Amino acid sequence: MKKLASFLAIPAVAAAFCAPLSAQEAQSAAPEKAPAVVAESAEADPLPDAMAGMQAAASAAEVTVVTPNTAETPKAKAKAAAVPAGSVPELELNFIKAAAADKDDDVQAMALAQAEDWLKVYPALPRSGEALQLEAGLHYKLGDYKSALVALLRHFREYPGDASAFAAKKLFTEILDKKADKKLRPALTVMAGEAQGSSKEEGLADLLQKLSAQAGDVFYDALVAEYRGFFLRFPAYSRDEALRLALADLHAKKEEYLAARVAYDKVIAMYPAGQLAPKAKLALAGTLTENLKDHDRAIQVYLDIVDSYPGTPEAWSAYLRLPALAEKRDKYQLAVETYERIILLYPDKEEAFKAFQAEARVLREELKKPAEAIAVLNRLADKYKDARGIDALLLAAEIYRKDLKDAAGEIKTYDRIAADYASDPQAPKALLAAGEVYEKTKDLEKARKYYEDVTQKYAEDASAKKAQKRLDGLLAR
Repeated sequence: MKKLASFLAIPAVAAAFCAPLSAQEAQSAAPEKAPAVVAESAEADPLPDAMAGMQAAASAAEVTVVTPNTAETPKAKAKAAAVPAGSVPELELNFIKAAAADKDDDVQAMALAQAEDWLKVYPALPRSGEALQLEAGLHYKLGDYKSALVALLRHFREYPGDASAFAAKKLFTEILDKKADKKLRPALTVMAGEAQGSSKEEGLADLLQKLSAQAGDVFYDALVAEYRGFFLRFPAYSRDEALRLALADLHAKKEEYLAARVAYDKVIAMYPAGQLAPKAKLALAGTLTENLKDHDRAIQVYLDIVDSYPGTPEAWSAYLRLPALAEKRDKYQLAVETYERIILLYPDKEEAFKAFQAEARVLREELKKPAEAIAVLNRLADKYKDARGIDALLLAAEIYRKDLKDAAGEIKTYDRIAADYASDPQAPKALLAAGEVYEKTKDLEKARKYYEDVTQKYAEDASAKKAQKRLDGLLAR
Protein backbone atom coordinates (compact mmCIF):
# COMPACT_ATOMS: atom_id res chain seq x y z
CA MET A 1 0.00 0.00 0.00
CA LYS A 2 2.87 2.34 0.78
CA LYS A 3 4.31 1.82 -2.74
CA LEU A 4 0.91 2.40 -4.34
CA ALA A 5 0.35 5.56 -2.27
CA SER A 6 3.74 6.81 -3.41
CA PHE A 7 2.85 6.36 -7.08
CA LEU A 8 -0.69 7.72 -6.72
CA ALA A 9 0.59 10.86 -5.02
CA ILE A 10 2.39 11.84 -8.19
CA PRO A 11 -0.74 13.14 -9.99
CA ALA A 12 -0.81 15.97 -7.45
CA VAL A 13 2.36 17.23 -9.08
CA ALA A 14 0.77 17.11 -12.50
CA ALA A 15 -2.36 18.83 -11.19
CA ALA A 16 -0.54 22.14 -11.11
CA PHE A 17 -0.19 21.91 -14.88
CA CYS A 18 -3.80 21.06 -15.41
CA ALA A 19 -5.22 24.13 -13.58
CA PRO A 20 -5.01 26.50 -16.55
CA LEU A 21 -6.02 23.80 -19.01
CA SER A 22 -9.77 24.48 -18.80
CA ALA A 23 -9.20 28.16 -19.41
CA GLN A 24 -7.00 27.33 -22.38
CA GLU A 25 -9.60 24.97 -23.78
CA ALA A 26 -12.31 27.62 -23.36
CA GLN A 27 -10.26 30.17 -25.21
CA SER A 28 -9.28 27.70 -27.94
CA ALA A 29 -12.98 26.99 -28.49
CA ALA A 30 -13.72 30.66 -29.33
CA PRO A 31 -14.70 31.15 -33.00
CA GLU A 32 -12.03 33.71 -33.71
CA LYS A 33 -9.21 31.41 -32.57
CA ALA A 34 -7.65 28.58 -34.60
CA PRO A 35 -8.57 25.19 -33.04
CA ALA A 36 -5.00 23.95 -33.06
CA VAL A 37 -3.61 26.91 -31.08
CA VAL A 38 -3.91 27.16 -27.30
CA ALA A 39 -4.17 30.76 -26.07
CA GLU A 40 -1.99 31.90 -23.22
CA SER A 41 -3.66 32.25 -19.84
CA ALA A 42 -3.78 35.69 -18.31
CA GLU A 43 -3.02 34.07 -14.98
CA ALA A 44 0.48 33.34 -13.75
CA ASP A 45 2.02 30.34 -15.49
CA PRO A 46 2.77 27.58 -12.92
CA LEU A 47 5.11 25.69 -15.29
CA PRO A 48 8.46 27.10 -14.06
CA ASP A 49 7.70 26.31 -10.41
CA ALA A 50 6.46 22.84 -11.22
CA MET A 51 9.45 22.09 -13.45
CA ALA A 52 11.76 23.24 -10.70
CA GLY A 53 10.03 20.90 -8.27
CA MET A 54 10.33 17.98 -10.67
CA GLN A 55 13.95 18.69 -11.37
CA ALA A 56 14.64 18.69 -7.65
CA ALA A 57 12.83 15.37 -7.26
CA ALA A 58 14.62 13.86 -10.21
CA SER A 59 17.95 15.05 -8.86
CA ALA A 60 17.25 13.37 -5.56
CA ALA A 61 16.52 10.12 -7.43
CA GLU A 62 19.72 10.49 -9.50
CA VAL A 63 17.89 10.70 -12.84
CA THR A 64 19.34 13.06 -15.39
CA VAL A 65 16.74 15.62 -16.46
CA VAL A 66 17.28 17.67 -19.58
CA THR A 67 15.97 21.21 -19.25
CA PRO A 68 14.40 22.86 -22.28
CA ASN A 69 16.82 24.63 -24.56
CA THR A 70 16.28 28.36 -24.13
CA ALA A 71 18.44 29.17 -27.15
CA GLU A 72 16.38 27.36 -29.75
CA THR A 73 16.61 28.30 -33.39
CA PRO A 74 13.57 29.88 -35.09
CA LYS A 75 12.94 26.55 -36.80
CA ALA A 76 12.97 24.71 -33.49
CA LYS A 77 10.66 27.35 -31.96
CA ALA A 78 8.21 26.91 -34.81
CA LYS A 79 8.27 23.17 -34.34
CA ALA A 80 7.76 23.51 -30.60
CA ALA A 81 4.78 25.79 -31.19
CA ALA A 82 2.92 22.77 -32.60
CA VAL A 83 2.79 21.30 -29.06
CA PRO A 84 2.02 24.01 -26.48
CA ALA A 85 3.57 23.77 -23.04
CA GLY A 86 0.18 23.03 -21.46
CA SER A 87 -0.91 20.31 -23.90
CA VAL A 88 -1.88 16.83 -22.78
CA PRO A 89 1.28 15.11 -24.23
CA GLU A 90 3.44 17.72 -22.50
CA LEU A 91 1.69 17.26 -19.18
CA GLU A 92 1.78 13.51 -19.46
CA LEU A 93 5.53 13.51 -20.04
CA ASN A 94 5.99 15.78 -17.03
CA PHE A 95 3.99 13.32 -14.96
CA ILE A 96 6.12 10.41 -16.20
CA LYS A 97 9.31 12.30 -15.34
CA ALA A 98 8.04 12.89 -11.84
CA ALA A 99 7.23 9.21 -11.46
CA ALA A 100 10.71 8.33 -12.74
CA ALA A 101 12.18 10.38 -9.89
CA ASP A 102 10.43 8.25 -7.29
CA LYS A 103 12.75 6.13 -5.15
CA ASP A 104 10.47 3.10 -5.34
CA ASP A 105 11.60 0.58 -7.99
CA ASP A 106 8.02 -0.47 -8.69
CA VAL A 107 7.00 3.09 -9.43
CA GLN A 108 10.04 3.52 -11.68
CA ALA A 109 9.05 0.37 -13.56
CA MET A 110 5.57 1.83 -14.09
CA ALA A 111 7.13 5.08 -15.27
CA LEU A 112 9.31 3.15 -17.73
CA ALA A 113 6.30 1.38 -19.25
CA GLN A 114 4.49 4.70 -19.56
CA ALA A 115 7.51 6.37 -21.15
CA GLU A 116 7.69 3.59 -23.74
CA ASP A 117 4.00 3.96 -24.49
CA TRP A 118 4.33 7.73 -24.72
CA LEU A 119 7.06 7.39 -27.33
CA LYS A 120 4.99 4.97 -29.38
CA VAL A 121 2.25 7.58 -29.60
CA TYR A 122 4.46 10.68 -29.84
CA PRO A 123 7.75 9.73 -31.55
CA ALA A 124 8.17 13.04 -33.33
CA LEU A 125 7.32 15.74 -30.79
CA PRO A 126 9.93 18.30 -29.69
CA ARG A 127 10.43 16.46 -26.39
CA SER A 128 10.49 12.92 -27.82
CA GLY A 129 14.27 12.79 -27.63
CA GLU A 130 14.06 13.78 -23.98
CA ALA A 131 11.53 10.98 -23.41
CA LEU A 132 13.81 8.40 -25.03
CA GLN A 133 16.75 9.56 -22.92
CA LEU A 134 14.52 9.24 -19.87
CA GLU A 135 13.55 5.72 -20.93
CA ALA A 136 17.21 4.74 -21.30
CA GLY A 137 18.00 6.10 -17.86
CA LEU A 138 15.16 4.11 -16.30
CA HIS A 139 16.32 0.91 -17.99
CA TYR A 140 19.75 1.47 -16.51
CA LYS A 141 18.47 2.28 -13.03
CA LEU A 142 16.33 -0.86 -13.07
CA GLY A 143 19.35 -3.02 -13.95
CA ASP A 144 18.82 -3.48 -17.68
CA TYR A 145 21.90 -1.84 -19.16
CA LYS A 146 21.47 -3.65 -22.47
CA SER A 147 18.09 -2.10 -23.19
CA ALA A 148 19.53 1.22 -22.04
CA LEU A 149 22.38 1.04 -24.57
CA VAL A 150 20.04 0.06 -27.40
CA ALA A 151 17.70 2.93 -26.53
CA LEU A 152 20.61 5.37 -26.52
CA LEU A 153 21.91 4.12 -29.86
CA ARG A 154 18.44 4.69 -31.23
CA HIS A 155 18.48 8.19 -29.68
CA PHE A 156 21.67 9.05 -31.55
CA ARG A 157 20.13 8.00 -34.86
CA GLU A 158 16.70 9.50 -34.34
CA TYR A 159 17.35 12.69 -32.39
CA PRO A 160 20.96 13.72 -33.20
CA GLY A 161 20.44 17.45 -32.63
CA ASP A 162 18.09 17.23 -29.70
CA ALA A 163 18.62 19.17 -26.47
CA SER A 164 18.86 15.82 -24.69
CA ALA A 165 21.78 14.65 -26.88
CA PHE A 166 24.47 15.71 -24.39
CA ALA A 167 22.85 13.85 -21.49
CA ALA A 168 22.29 10.83 -23.72
CA LYS A 169 25.94 10.71 -24.75
CA LYS A 170 27.07 11.11 -21.17
CA LEU A 171 24.88 8.22 -20.04
CA PHE A 172 26.01 6.09 -22.98
CA THR A 173 29.67 6.62 -22.11
CA GLU A 174 29.03 5.73 -18.47
CA ILE A 175 27.21 2.50 -19.31
CA LEU A 176 29.75 1.57 -21.96
CA ASP A 177 32.63 1.95 -19.52
CA LYS A 178 30.96 0.23 -16.58
CA LYS A 179 28.87 -2.53 -18.13
CA ALA A 180 29.59 -3.30 -21.77
CA ASP A 181 31.84 -6.14 -22.87
CA LYS A 182 35.28 -4.77 -23.74
CA LYS A 183 35.22 -6.60 -27.06
CA LEU A 184 31.99 -4.88 -28.06
CA ARG A 185 32.92 -1.36 -27.01
CA PRO A 186 34.67 -0.35 -30.26
CA ALA A 187 31.75 -1.49 -32.42
CA LEU A 188 29.19 0.18 -30.17
CA THR A 189 31.21 3.38 -30.19
CA VAL A 190 31.29 3.39 -33.99
CA MET A 191 27.53 2.83 -34.16
CA ALA A 192 26.97 5.67 -31.72
CA GLY A 193 28.83 8.07 -33.98
CA GLU A 194 27.32 7.08 -37.31
CA ALA A 195 25.07 9.44 -39.23
CA GLN A 196 21.31 9.17 -39.23
CA GLY A 197 21.03 8.08 -42.85
CA SER A 198 18.93 9.23 -45.79
CA SER A 199 15.79 9.08 -43.65
CA LYS A 200 14.83 8.35 -40.07
CA GLU A 201 13.61 4.86 -40.87
CA GLU A 202 16.69 4.06 -42.92
CA GLY A 203 18.93 5.12 -40.05
CA LEU A 204 17.04 3.05 -37.51
CA ALA A 205 16.85 0.02 -39.81
CA ASP A 206 20.59 0.24 -40.44
CA LEU A 207 21.20 0.32 -36.68
CA LEU A 208 19.00 -2.72 -36.07
CA GLN A 209 20.73 -4.77 -38.75
CA LYS A 210 24.25 -3.82 -37.69
CA LEU A 211 23.61 -4.40 -34.01
CA SER A 212 21.93 -7.72 -34.78
CA ALA A 213 24.87 -8.88 -36.87
CA GLN A 214 27.61 -7.76 -34.49
CA ALA A 215 26.06 -8.31 -31.06
CA GLY A 216 22.63 -9.79 -31.56
CA ASP A 217 23.08 -12.53 -28.99
CA VAL A 218 24.00 -9.96 -26.33
CA PHE A 219 21.23 -7.44 -27.01
CA TYR A 220 18.64 -9.97 -28.14
CA ASP A 221 15.65 -8.99 -25.96
CA ALA A 222 16.11 -5.27 -26.47
CA LEU A 223 16.54 -5.72 -30.21
CA VAL A 224 13.43 -7.84 -30.58
CA ALA A 225 11.43 -5.10 -28.87
CA GLU A 226 12.96 -2.47 -31.17
CA TYR A 227 12.14 -4.52 -34.28
CA ARG A 228 8.51 -4.80 -33.24
CA GLY A 229 8.31 -1.10 -32.56
CA PHE A 230 9.85 -0.34 -35.93
CA PHE A 231 7.37 -2.52 -37.84
CA LEU A 232 4.44 -0.83 -36.10
CA ARG A 233 5.80 2.64 -36.72
CA PHE A 234 6.96 2.20 -40.31
CA PRO A 235 4.57 -0.31 -41.95
CA ALA A 236 5.39 0.98 -45.43
CA TYR A 237 9.18 0.81 -45.06
CA SER A 238 10.68 0.07 -48.48
CA ARG A 239 13.10 -2.59 -47.23
CA ASP A 240 10.69 -4.30 -44.87
CA GLU A 241 11.45 -7.74 -46.31
CA ALA A 242 15.17 -7.43 -45.54
CA LEU A 243 14.54 -6.16 -42.02
CA ARG A 244 12.10 -8.98 -41.23
CA LEU A 245 14.66 -11.48 -42.50
CA ALA A 246 17.26 -9.88 -40.22
CA LEU A 247 14.91 -10.41 -37.27
CA ALA A 248 14.46 -14.08 -38.20
CA ASP A 249 18.23 -14.48 -38.42
CA LEU A 250 18.54 -12.82 -35.01
CA HIS A 251 16.20 -15.42 -33.49
CA ALA A 252 18.25 -18.22 -35.07
CA LYS A 253 21.52 -16.72 -33.85
CA LYS A 254 20.12 -16.65 -30.32
CA GLU A 255 19.03 -20.29 -30.74
CA GLU A 256 15.39 -19.31 -30.41
CA TYR A 257 14.56 -21.71 -33.19
CA LEU A 258 10.78 -21.78 -32.94
CA ALA A 259 10.69 -17.99 -33.09
CA ALA A 260 13.09 -18.15 -36.05
CA ARG A 261 10.87 -20.64 -37.87
CA VAL A 262 7.80 -18.47 -37.39
CA ALA A 263 9.71 -15.36 -38.50
CA TYR A 264 11.03 -17.05 -41.65
CA ASP A 265 7.55 -18.33 -42.46
CA LYS A 266 6.20 -14.80 -42.06
CA VAL A 267 8.76 -13.30 -44.43
CA ILE A 268 7.88 -15.93 -47.03
CA ALA A 269 4.15 -15.42 -46.53
CA MET A 270 4.40 -11.62 -46.79
CA TYR A 271 6.82 -11.59 -49.73
CA PRO A 272 6.28 -14.83 -51.70
CA ALA A 273 7.88 -13.31 -54.80
CA GLY A 274 10.37 -11.19 -52.90
CA GLN A 275 14.01 -10.89 -53.80
CA LEU A 276 15.01 -12.52 -50.52
CA ALA A 277 12.49 -15.37 -50.64
CA PRO A 278 15.12 -17.98 -51.72
CA LYS A 279 17.38 -16.97 -48.85
CA ALA A 280 14.51 -17.05 -46.35
CA LYS A 281 13.42 -20.49 -47.54
CA LEU A 282 16.95 -21.88 -47.33
CA ALA A 283 17.33 -20.57 -43.79
CA LEU A 284 13.92 -21.96 -42.90
CA ALA A 285 14.81 -25.42 -44.21
CA GLY A 286 18.07 -25.42 -42.27
CA THR A 287 16.30 -24.44 -39.06
CA LEU A 288 13.65 -27.10 -39.60
CA THR A 289 16.05 -29.99 -40.09
CA GLU A 290 19.06 -29.01 -37.99
CA ASN A 291 17.31 -27.51 -34.98
CA LEU A 292 13.64 -28.45 -34.92
CA LYS A 293 14.12 -31.94 -36.41
CA ASP A 294 11.17 -31.44 -38.74
CA HIS A 295 12.93 -33.27 -41.54
CA ASP A 296 9.92 -33.99 -43.71
CA ARG A 297 8.90 -30.35 -43.94
CA ALA A 298 12.52 -29.38 -44.55
CA ILE A 299 12.56 -31.76 -47.52
CA GLN A 300 9.51 -30.04 -48.97
CA VAL A 301 11.12 -26.62 -48.57
CA TYR A 302 14.34 -27.80 -50.23
CA LEU A 303 12.33 -29.24 -53.13
CA ASP A 304 10.51 -25.93 -53.47
CA ILE A 305 13.85 -24.11 -53.63
CA VAL A 306 15.37 -26.32 -56.33
CA ASP A 307 12.19 -26.18 -58.41
CA SER A 308 11.45 -22.47 -57.98
CA TYR A 309 14.95 -20.99 -58.17
CA PRO A 310 17.04 -23.12 -60.57
CA GLY A 311 20.60 -22.01 -61.07
CA THR A 312 20.72 -19.87 -57.92
CA PRO A 313 23.19 -20.28 -55.05
CA GLU A 314 20.25 -21.24 -52.87
CA ALA A 315 19.28 -24.04 -55.25
CA TRP A 316 22.83 -25.37 -55.17
CA SER A 317 22.84 -25.30 -51.37
CA ALA A 318 19.53 -27.14 -51.33
CA TYR A 319 20.89 -29.83 -53.66
CA LEU A 320 23.83 -30.36 -51.32
CA ARG A 321 21.53 -31.03 -48.36
CA LEU A 322 18.48 -32.63 -49.89
CA PRO A 323 19.68 -36.14 -50.88
CA ALA A 324 21.30 -36.93 -47.54
CA LEU A 325 18.17 -35.75 -45.76
CA ALA A 326 16.04 -37.89 -48.06
CA GLU A 327 18.17 -40.93 -47.19
CA LYS A 328 17.80 -40.13 -43.50
CA ARG A 329 14.04 -40.26 -43.89
CA ASP A 330 14.21 -43.48 -45.97
CA LYS A 331 13.09 -41.63 -49.08
CA TYR A 332 15.60 -43.48 -51.23
CA GLN A 333 13.98 -42.96 -54.60
CA LEU A 334 13.94 -39.21 -53.96
CA ALA A 335 17.63 -39.42 -53.05
CA VAL A 336 18.40 -41.21 -56.33
CA GLU A 337 16.43 -38.64 -58.33
CA THR A 338 18.23 -35.79 -56.60
CA TYR A 339 21.65 -37.32 -57.24
CA GLU A 340 20.70 -37.59 -60.91
CA ARG A 341 19.72 -33.93 -61.01
CA ILE A 342 23.05 -32.94 -59.48
CA ILE A 343 24.91 -34.99 -62.12
CA LEU A 344 22.85 -33.38 -64.88
CA LEU A 345 22.86 -29.77 -63.68
CA TYR A 346 26.35 -29.53 -62.17
CA PRO A 347 28.50 -31.92 -64.26
CA ASP A 348 31.74 -30.04 -63.68
CA LYS A 349 31.54 -29.86 -59.90
CA GLU A 350 33.26 -32.35 -57.64
CA GLU A 351 29.86 -33.05 -56.11
CA ALA A 352 28.77 -34.63 -59.39
CA PHE A 353 31.36 -37.39 -58.91
CA LYS A 354 30.18 -37.88 -55.34
CA ALA A 355 26.59 -38.02 -56.59
CA PHE A 356 27.53 -40.90 -58.93
CA GLN A 357 29.04 -42.80 -56.00
CA ALA A 358 26.16 -42.09 -53.64
CA GLU A 359 23.52 -43.02 -56.20
CA ALA A 360 25.21 -46.35 -56.92
CA ARG A 361 25.41 -47.05 -53.19
CA VAL A 362 21.72 -46.29 -52.59
CA LEU A 363 20.65 -48.38 -55.57
CA ARG A 364 22.70 -51.32 -54.40
CA GLU A 365 22.31 -51.21 -50.62
CA GLU A 366 18.93 -49.60 -50.02
CA LEU A 367 16.83 -50.22 -53.12
CA LYS A 368 18.39 -53.63 -53.88
CA LYS A 369 18.90 -52.78 -57.53
CA PRO A 370 22.43 -54.01 -58.25
CA ALA A 371 22.09 -53.91 -62.03
CA GLU A 372 21.09 -50.24 -61.94
CA ALA A 373 23.97 -49.55 -59.56
CA ILE A 374 26.38 -51.10 -62.08
CA ALA A 375 24.92 -48.90 -64.82
CA VAL A 376 25.62 -45.79 -62.75
CA LEU A 377 29.20 -46.97 -62.06
CA ASN A 378 29.79 -47.51 -65.78
CA ARG A 379 28.57 -43.99 -66.48
CA LEU A 380 30.97 -42.76 -63.83
CA ALA A 381 33.84 -44.59 -65.56
CA ASP A 382 32.77 -43.08 -68.88
CA LYS A 383 33.10 -39.57 -67.45
CA TYR A 384 36.18 -39.90 -65.24
CA LYS A 385 39.05 -41.54 -67.12
CA ASP A 386 41.37 -41.85 -64.14
CA ALA A 387 41.70 -43.74 -60.89
CA ARG A 388 38.12 -42.80 -60.02
CA GLY A 389 36.89 -44.63 -63.09
CA ILE A 390 38.98 -47.71 -62.28
CA ASP A 391 37.64 -47.84 -58.74
CA ALA A 392 34.09 -47.61 -60.07
CA LEU A 393 34.69 -50.53 -62.46
CA LEU A 394 36.27 -52.64 -59.73
CA LEU A 395 33.18 -52.01 -57.60
CA ALA A 396 30.97 -52.97 -60.54
CA ALA A 397 32.91 -56.23 -60.88
CA GLU A 398 32.36 -56.89 -57.18
CA ILE A 399 28.61 -56.35 -57.56
CA TYR A 400 28.54 -58.77 -60.49
CA ARG A 401 30.37 -61.36 -58.38
CA LYS A 402 28.67 -60.95 -54.99
CA ASP A 403 25.19 -59.66 -55.77
CA LEU A 404 24.38 -61.02 -59.22
CA LYS A 405 26.61 -64.10 -59.34
CA ASP A 406 27.27 -63.10 -62.91
CA ALA A 407 30.70 -64.36 -64.00
CA ALA A 408 30.33 -63.10 -67.54
CA GLY A 409 29.54 -59.59 -66.34
CA GLU A 410 32.45 -59.67 -63.95
CA ILE A 411 34.89 -60.75 -66.67
CA LYS A 412 33.52 -58.15 -69.05
CA THR A 413 34.27 -55.45 -66.47
CA TYR A 414 37.85 -56.71 -65.99
CA ASP A 415 38.31 -56.65 -69.75
CA ARG A 416 37.26 -53.02 -69.83
CA ILE A 417 39.77 -52.09 -67.15
CA ALA A 418 42.58 -53.84 -69.04
CA ALA A 419 41.57 -52.19 -72.32
CA ASP A 420 40.87 -48.66 -71.09
CA TYR A 421 43.75 -48.49 -68.62
CA ALA A 422 46.40 -50.70 -70.19
CA SER A 423 49.29 -48.76 -68.65
CA ASP A 424 47.78 -48.62 -65.19
CA PRO A 425 48.97 -51.03 -62.46
CA GLN A 426 45.39 -52.26 -62.19
CA ALA A 427 45.43 -53.65 -65.76
CA PRO A 428 47.49 -56.82 -65.00
CA LYS A 429 45.49 -57.36 -61.82
CA ALA A 430 42.27 -57.20 -63.83
CA LEU A 431 43.55 -59.79 -66.35
CA LEU A 432 44.66 -62.06 -63.52
CA ALA A 433 41.26 -61.73 -61.84
CA ALA A 434 39.49 -62.57 -65.11
CA GLY A 435 41.64 -65.69 -65.51
CA GLU A 436 40.76 -66.76 -61.97
CA VAL A 437 37.05 -66.40 -62.73
CA TYR A 438 37.43 -68.65 -65.78
CA GLU A 439 39.38 -71.14 -63.73
CA LYS A 440 36.61 -71.25 -61.10
CA THR A 441 34.03 -71.85 -63.81
CA LYS A 442 36.15 -74.71 -65.21
CA ASP A 443 36.90 -72.91 -68.46
CA LEU A 444 40.59 -73.73 -68.21
CA GLU A 445 41.52 -72.84 -71.77
CA LYS A 446 40.35 -69.25 -71.39
CA ALA A 447 41.92 -69.10 -67.95
CA ARG A 448 45.27 -70.16 -69.46
CA LYS A 449 44.98 -67.45 -72.12
CA TYR A 450 44.48 -64.69 -69.52
CA TYR A 451 47.36 -65.92 -67.38
CA GLU A 452 49.63 -65.95 -70.39
CA ASP A 453 48.60 -62.38 -71.27
CA VAL A 454 49.68 -61.28 -67.84
CA THR A 455 53.08 -62.98 -68.02
CA GLN A 456 53.76 -61.71 -71.54
CA LYS A 457 52.45 -58.14 -71.32
CA TYR A 458 53.38 -57.38 -67.72
CA ALA A 459 56.42 -59.56 -67.04
CA GLU A 460 57.86 -57.09 -64.51
CA ASP A 461 54.67 -56.76 -62.53
CA ALA A 462 54.08 -58.76 -59.35
CA SER A 463 50.91 -60.14 -60.95
CA ALA A 464 53.07 -61.95 -63.52
CA LYS A 465 54.52 -64.26 -60.88
CA LYS A 466 51.03 -65.09 -59.63
CA ALA A 467 49.86 -65.75 -63.18
CA GLN A 468 52.83 -68.04 -63.84
CA LYS A 469 52.07 -69.97 -60.69
CA ARG A 470 48.49 -70.40 -61.90
CA LEU A 471 49.74 -71.61 -65.27
CA ASP A 472 52.02 -74.14 -63.61
CA GLY A 473 49.06 -75.40 -61.64
CA LEU A 474 46.99 -75.84 -64.76
CA LEU A 475 49.80 -77.78 -66.51
CA ALA A 476 50.03 -80.08 -63.50
CA ARG A 477 46.41 -81.16 -63.87
